[in-house]
Amino acid sequence: MKLNVQVIEKAFNHRTNRGMIITDRNRLIVALNDEIAELTGYAKEQLIGQPIHHLLDDGRIAEKFELIWEAVLESGYWQGELDCYVDNGEKRTRILTVYALSGATDECYVWCLADAETSSSSSESEQMLRAIYQTAPLAVIPLCKNMKVKDWGSAAESLFGWKREEAIGRSLFSLFCEPPPHTAMFSYPLRKKKAGECMIKRKDGTLINVAYAVIPVTDSDGNVTGYVVMFEDVTRWKQKEIEHKRQVELAKKIQQSLLTPPIQNSAVTMDAVYIPSDDLSGDIYACYQIDRDRYGVIIIDVMGHGISSSLVSMLLRSLLRGLIVRVIDPVYVATELEKHVQNLFPDEVNEIRYLFSMIYLVIDTKRKQIEYTNAGHPAGLLVSEDGEIIELDKGGLAIGSPFSVPFEKEVIHYRKRTRIFLYTDGILDEIDSSILQSMNKIRTYTKMYSHLSDKQFLHMLMEEEKASPSPVDDICLLSITVQ
Repeated sequence: MKLNVQVIEKAFNHRTNRGMIITDRNRLIVALNDEIAELTGYAKEQLIGQPIHHLLDDGRIAEKFELIWEAVLESGYWQGELDCYVDNGEKRTRILTVYALSGATDECYVWCLADAETSSSSSESEQMLRAIYQTAPLAVIPLCKNMKVKDWGSAAESLFGWKREEAIGRSLFSLFCEPPPHTAMFSYPLRKKKAGECMIKRKDGTLINVAYAVIPVTDSDGNVTGYVVMFEDVTRWKQKEIEHKRQVELAKKIQQSLLTPPIQNSAVTMDAVYIPSDDLSGDIYACYQIDRDRYGVIIIDVMGHGISSSLVSMLLRSLLRGLIVRVIDPVYVATELEKHVQNLFPDEVNEIRYLFSMIYLVIDTKRKQIEYTNAGHPAGLLVSEDGEIIELDKGGLAIGSPFSVPFEKEVIHYRKRTRIFLYTDGILDEIDSSILQSMNKIRTYTKMYSHLSDKQFLHMLMEEEKASPSPVDDICLLSITVQ
């Protein structure tokens, strides 16, 4: 619910003989009626923007005010006596009643003050609330204990299509549809505030999505005497949400299609695991056969995850084939990527610096060597057939770093079957809370299962650690076997 101060103040123009104040979720006053001035001695302009406890004091204000606030947050309602100071310093006893008004997008609170000697003993004041029921920016519907409608304002008429004279005295559920499939949401009797969303049928038969909040109204002994129900139409918001999900699902399919198929031939085999933490991922990998004897493999992790990082990763993906096949050399490829990032995201027009780590290697099966550079990425692992493990950690800083340090490359020669394992840091969070322990376990598994095929190796690694299908961070794993 968007707080509409003009609508609220219009409601407050009705004479209620009670002071009414609206606060936001931070308990700051956003609207009040004229009776507040009579009850407190303050002018409106003195109170707008002030915290509500500016008006309330009984000697133990901090303790009592927090108890009141906890009760309102839990049940949506509180009523009792407070000592209040008026502008001349005189202390008077008031009856304070507090209601929470909840919507889909915001929440506000109604604070009602009345002199103790003129206040009704009833837990709710028909006179005090009538203005809210009639002109509130969302449908506020008071109900009897048996869930029959006591009042029906213009917002309720507009939302559900029933006129006031048609609604009052009828069961709330009979106004929606028969039989009502959502009555369980308003289980009777209800003693605590309940909120949620459901679909409701209007008088004309059209279906709408609504956000609702049900607040039980109790007397001084804690007995439920009725309910206040708030409804807000969230149909357009739900439609936008559905369209957003559809667009994200389409983007997810596009992103998945951009992943290059792992190479499989007599010289080099590969397999991969790709698990986004959200629908979209900031991780990406690519592998290309450069010529008859050389293969370029890269794995990238864009800082963060979700839509923004996925857009950056897809943008980088569009550059990779041309760079790898044309430039080839690891140092030059890293340097060219950094230049592209600087051109695409200049500092003067971007508050956020786009960082990404990567490891890129060139496998030359004729020379039996592997050249690589690591730009701030978790160290890849190379396992020779005799069990020796080499960490692929030479290179430089993450690309997009504010510090300019030349990239370096490392050359490793091999003679027999060799396994290379590349990964992004999302898997480290899944394995152990300690990054060091996670890396030690990965080393152990990589050596233990190096004799398996790439697909079996990745399967065993995921099985060992029972990696979640919805990880905290994106996961990308790449296993390469050079025969």
